[in-house]
This record gives sequence, C-alpha cells and structure tokens, in this order.
Amino acid sequence: MKDALGYYAVLGADFSASEELLKNNYRDLAKYWHPDSNKSPDAMEHFQKLSVAYDVLKNEDNRLLYDLLSEIYDSSNFPDMKNLNILRDKNNKENPLVEVVSLRKVIGKIIGYNDESKKIICSYEQAKNEVLSHSLSNWLLGWWHPKAFFLNLKAIISNFKNIGCNQQDNLILLIHNALAYHQEDKNRQSMISALQALRYADSYQQNLLNRFIAKLNIARPSKVPEWHYTPLRLLQLIVPFLILLCASYPLIQKFNLNRYMKKENEITYFQKVNLTGGEKIMDDIVISKIFSIPVDLHDNSKLFHFARNVDVMYGPGEKFDILVHGKKDQTVRVTGFTPDKNWYRIMLDNGEMGFVPNNALLPGMEKEPPYGSKIINK
Repeated sequence: MKDALGYYAVLGADFSASEELLKNNYRDLAKYWHPDSNKSPDAMEHFQKLSVAYDVLKNEDNRLLYDLLSEIYDSSNFPDMKNLNILRDKNNKENPLVEVVSLRKVIGKIIGYNDESKKIICSYEQAKNEVLSHSLSNWLLGWWHPKAFFLNLKAIISNFKNIGCNQQDNLILLIHNALAYHQEDKNRQSMISALQALRYADSYQQNLLNRFIAKLNIARPSKVPEWHYTPLRLLQLIVPFLILLCASYPLIQKFNLNRYMKKENEITYFQKVNLTGGEKIMDDIVISKIFSIPVDLHDNSKLFHFARNVDVMYGPGEKFDILVHGKKDQTVRVTGFTPDKNWYRIMLDNGEMGFVPNNALLPGMEKEPPYGSKIINK
C-alpha cells in the first residue's frame, strides 16, 4: 500500500479510512492550518496541501484512481491524474494486448562496438519479430571485437532469461493503460488491460483492480489471450540450430539411405559353378543379400558422387570383376546396399549397376550428369 503524493499522510488517515473519517480529519486540520487563525509561515502551504488531498480522496472514483497510480508510480514520476496518455505499441498503435520485452543488442566492429539495451512495448507478433531480429544480430554481428565478444555472450544469456520476467514493467504498463483507456471511454480495452494486470499484481493490487473492473460495468470476457514465452525463448536459438542442422546434414543423408533396409525387394546373388562335363549351374549358397532402394529419378537425395577414383565392381566385394573405373566427383545414384553397409549398389549414367565400398561415396551431386543420363530426370 503506497501513498505516492502523501495525500493520506496529509489528512492523517490510513488506506482503509472511511469517507466520514477523511471528512472529519480534513475539517479539523483545515481549521487548524487556516491562514486566518494560524500565523505559522508555512500555514498556507499546509492548508493548500490539505485541500488538494481531500479533493482527490473525497471522491470514491478519484480515490481508487489515486490508489492504483500510487502502486505503480512515485512522487518523481506521478502523472497528471486527469490526462493519462495511452501507452502504445512499437508501431504507435493502441493495443490492449501488449507487454514489455527487455532486449539487449551488441554489435562488434573493427574499431569499437555498440551495446544497446531497451524495453519495448509490443504485441506478441511484434515481440517475435523483435526477439528474432536481436537474436540474429547478436549471433551474427556480436563477436567482431574482443570486448564485444564477452558482452555479447552476456547479452544472449540475459535475453533468453528475461523473456517473461518483466513483471513490474508489465504491471505499470497494464494498470496505466487500464486507467487511460477508461478516461477515453474505451471500457472494453480498459477491461482487457486490467484483467492482464491481475496476473502481475499482489493481493492488495488485485483487490484494487477488481474494484476498478466492477466499476466498468461491462461484461467480463471469459478468457484473455496469454503470451507463450517458450517459443520466444526458442527463437533466440535459431542460429545455433541452423548451424547444427548444417553440420549434421551428412548424417541425415546417411540415415535417409539406411531407412530403406527392409526385407522386401531383396536381390540374392548365387555363385556360378562349372561342372567337369562343361555344364554350368548356380549353387544354392547365398553370397550376399542386397537391400534395394526404389529408383525415383525425381528424388535427388539418392544422388551421390565418388570421393576418389574407384573401381566399380560387378558384385559387392573385391573378388568380383571390375565393371568400370569410376572417376572422382562422378555423380551416381544409390540403389541398394549390403546388410553390413560396407558396399553400396550404384547406377551409372548408362543405366548399368555396380558396387563400390561405402567410403568411396559422398552425399550430393558433384559433376553434372551428361545429357541423356539415366540416373536423373532431365
């Protein structure tokens, strides 16, 4: 309970004083300090203070207004009670669904640096833009000076922690706007601001706000939108997330390849046996099983290239004959692999299939496939 301008103290009353008590105290003190009967040099000053204080507190609505403003302002910044200006968002528009966001931005330069902290009144959508803008600036521009490096590190941490922690700033903003909207007969906006202020108020302040809300005499909305602070915090991690995503791209590509390890579409290779009579048969000993990847010429995620010059074999092993000599950076399409993933089946530009060891392949296209290549849709 605060008495910002000392009105209760001047009248010798506390915050719970009745109208009758205030009236009696005023009469007694006015008689005592009236300049006609009190010859003290500061009698006129005391008498004038009594009159100003009683003019405010004798009226129930003005008293409530004073009590609420005393909770958010002191004597040094107490506003004109009869002319409260609505605090607008960062685009200078009236919006009852605003809050205060504290952000710090550090920009390093070759010579010197800029370190800027500010509190922004904004809507939730504006807050997302501001948080993202400050995050990109800090992550991309905040490291280019020795002193700025450490200041920027502190700024990133404080920006992350401060989201949703401006309780006192929001209490001041929302109580002020509730009263300012009411003075302009915008009671719906006043109601919304007051209901939001309840979230940041203590028990005494809540009591004052509920009395104010009751005096608005309009239907109370069933629900007032709340800010979701977790997405705002996570927005500040978008740059390290993108860096991590780029660094893990090769692993993602490899996982994308391995998820095709299924039992269907298996191709079984048998060993050819030459009999003494000149006959040839296939024996029933399985040499290897290949897990097949469906060939989709529109799917460029299965395009790989040779990391070095490599021999493309007829089968998955060094003992098979050489199909062709592959050149470094030549682009091929992966169509399968062995269960141990040591060998990959690839398609060449002419449509032939062969095998190369897994360490001979890198994800992505390198050399542009020639015109008429069968590994890509052109």
